[in-house]
Amino acid sequence: MMKKKTLIICILGISYCIWWVLGISHLEQIEDDEYVGKTLLIYPSAGGFTLVDSWYFGKQSGDSYFSSYYPNDEAQMFYRIDAKYQEYYHGFRRLFGKYGITKYLIEPVDGKTDRRFFISVLKREKCKKQTNLTEPETGIKVDFVCD
Repeated sequence: MMKKKTLIICILGISYCIWWVLGISHLEQIEDDEYVGKTLLIYPSAGGFTLVDSWYFGKQSGDSYFSSYYPNDEAQMFYRIDAKYQEYYHGFRRLFGKYGITKYLIEPVDGKTDRRFFISVLKREKCKKQTNLTEPETGIKVDFVCD
């Protein structure tokens, strides 16, 4: 009986150490800011969406993030920013900072999607803020152009 308890305690201790070193993060929706509700026009030259290959608490099947490294072969797309999310670190990674990347959940304006798309490049040079820009063919007001 004592050997079983010792073995269970060792396994639990090793599991906790591994979990702490890996520092699995979690994604949490936070308060909206001035970007939520805005419309993005993303050109193929800006990049495309890539499946998230890392794991985090709250991850859903098909979660994708916008990557400017891989060209997108699809035509330009309009997206609406729906919510703001923050990545929170745990374990060993928390020693280097509590927060990860701030991400925005976006969905196509036409609403046809079966997965979540995240983008975090709004403040970089890839997406430029626009004023009084309306796409002539669809009449959609554009707030950011990513190219």
